[in-house]
Amino acid sequence: MPSVSTSGWDVVSLTDIDTLNKIAGENHPYPDKFEQTTKIIGQQLKIEGRWGEWRIANEASGKNVYMQCVIQNGSATIFGKNYPLNANEELSSVTIQISLAGLEALPEKWLSQDDDTSIITEQTQCFELIINQQEVIIITQANFTNPELYSEDVGLATPIESAFKLWLNNNIDQLKQIFSVVLIGLRANKGDFQWLKPSAYSYSANSSIDKKTAAFGALTLIDGKTDIGHLQQTVDIAALQLVKPFGANAALSVSKAMFVKHILLPAAIAIVKSSTAADFDISESGLSLTNNREMLWQEFDGPNGEKMSPMLPKESFNLTLQSDYIHISIVGAHYRPRAGMTLYMNLEQNFKYKVEKNKQGEPVFVPDNEGLGDGTLSCTVVLDDWLKWYELVMSIITLIASVLALGTWFAGGLAKAARATVEGVEATRTATFSFRFFKSISNTRILAPIAARIARGVASHPTIFNTIKIASNVTAATTGIAWGSILLSDAIYKQIYDDVPAFRQFASNITSAVKWPEIDNIELKSATLADSFVIGLNLT
Repeated sequence: MPSVSTSGWDVVSLTDIDTLNKIAGENHPYPDKFEQTTKIIGQQLKIEGRWGEWRIANEASGKNVYMQCVIQNGSATIFGKNYPLNANEELSSVTIQISLAGLEALPEKWLSQDDDTSIITEQTQCFELIINQQEVIIITQANFTNPELYSEDVGLATPIESAFKLWLNNNIDQLKQIFSVVLIGLRANKGDFQWLKPSAYSYSANSSIDKKTAAFGALTLIDGKTDIGHLQQTVDIAALQLVKPFGANAALSVSKAMFVKHILLPAAIAIVKSSTAADFDISESGLSLTNNREMLWQEFDGPNGEKMSPMLPKESFNLTLQSDYIHISIVGAHYRPRAGMTLYMNLEQNFKYKVEKNKQGEPVFVPDNEGLGDGTLSCTVVLDDWLKWYELVMSIITLIASVLALGTWFAGGLAKAARATVEGVEATRTATFSFRFFKSISNTRILAPIAARIARGVASHPTIFNTIKIASNVTAATTGIAWGSILLSDAIYKQIYDDVPAFRQFASNITSAVKWPEIDNIELKSATLADSFVIGLNLT
């Protein structure tokens, strides 16, 4: 699966060129006719005619957008002689390079008072992305199908191209294409979605290496950030490649840094007992988080009423998004399961997500039981006395297996596999062993009751505990709804999605602030983790 980069932007709204041509070309937003007079070698050259379709070209780079302007019919007149621009039925064209700028407009023009996601405030500003009237339009290619214009005797192709450039720049204020609309300073009117509202914006276009595909994106910062001077105007076409197999023609990409801050940080708080946001530091790059002090992981219930209370050293807990999965790493968690020994644990665990359909037929973003909670728990026991070390370690393995086991029915098999990994070093009075968890373990309905109890607040089965806490926070963040324990456990361990809410509110909080003109319907198609959180939409 390709990774999707937002290149430092927080939220990117991206669509393909075919869709953008519908958006920017609807209602013929340019003059029907052209007429321009200029002089060459002291003689007057006049071009006149009618425009055909103006289409955004597949070639694009950063701030530069290219449009192919078709000449439906036209002529050039010089020395009293008229030369047609087109030959027979073959239409001529000029390809122009433009840049865009934001034209301030009334927010009410683009957001109704009864919008389901957003409210206009005194701070709200609205910008229509239109052709920048302060920059010169450049003709990058002219193709006149009348070969006579290129002949040595006539040689008018270059002067005619210059005349078109003059007309374009003289009439730049008549070019009314609106490529996108961005509203900053909106207030979310329901759910915890304020963080998705833009505070600064730009745009970018990009084309594939072979120039066969291109995309246009509205780039935004959120969280009140306004400094865009250090950011590149670029978009990642991989986002469109990711969503097109689902029938989408547009993508919303939430950056990895924002996913960590607004979705994984609440999950970390839920995993670590009595923690707050202040107990975690997000890395300078924004791509991962870790605990900034020693903390208690949880007091996990054991099978016989005992407690497993591992401590997390400072910076031992790490949570991040890696490609298409969420990854948790715990290094050096420790506690004393009984007198005379200390147990150290290292946990690596992955969590994948997928798209299913609820009973309304809407796509839902749910934990993927095929890759849910896969991982390894590596343990080191430090013994105060080496005497009878093997028997002691075997008993600890049984105890840990019972606590970790995905149901007591699996404790025996889990312990047996761990015993096969035991290694002891008398010189350091240490013994090591490990447990491994796979989808074959988690793919069973027997885990649903355990998951439901954890969702209701019981701390047990640490690996399932992590799974439930991450799942509940990711699903709540992407739907705006805190799922009930039964709904959550059924979705994870029984693959029952009938009543699972869609991520429509999440997507709508973005599309209400970054709008595509001339679009009547927005259909949810997909949601994927790909080093960003990428939502696929079909715009019609």
